[in-house]
Amino acid sequence: MGKRKETVVSFSMIKLQMYLTIATAAMIVGVLFIHTVLYSEGEISFTFSGFLLFIAGMAVIIILHEAIHLAGFRYIGGVPWKEMSWGVNLKLGVAYAHAKRPITVQQMKKVLLLPFVPTGLLPLVLGIVMNLPAVSILGSLLTAGCLGDLALYRKLLTFSNDSLVIDHPTKPQFTVYE
Repeated sequence: MGKRKETVVSFSMIKLQMYLTIATAAMIVGVLFIHTVLYSEGEISFTFSGFLLFIAGMAVIIILHEAIHLAGFRYIGGVPWKEMSWGVNLKLGVAYAHAKRPITVQQMKKVLLLPFVPTGLLPLVLGIVMNLPAVSILGSLLTAGCLGDLALYRKLLTFSNDSLVIDHPTKPQFTVYE
């Protein structure tokens, strides 16, 4: 990137996954407690078909989450569709959306926060409001998944909004050009 100062920012996936596991467990306990308080019920039943529906719902919302990031890269960052990719890193156990072109730190902050409400908080709140504990638990898992994006956002706070940033195509890291 010319004469700009280059800073590589990386993350420990083990440390992040430990935090996400704790946050997920706390949110699940919290939403189940809220369901018990609001609806005076403490019963959850598990069925095979319900489990399959849960897994399918999770897959669809994770795909939607990454698609929202791609839309953010396109419409906030101005990255052409052909210069983006997405997929799953099975080794790290994460889905990703990647822009092959740098965008500003300010644009990246928006792209990172974009899916938080529709794919995290919305299922969580809808599950509580409609008294659907399985949807609340799904929302808890997906909200915890969004915490990875919030960790990335937090790392960007130390850089100027005008700096350029490009994320790594498959690793949990990005490079900032100041």
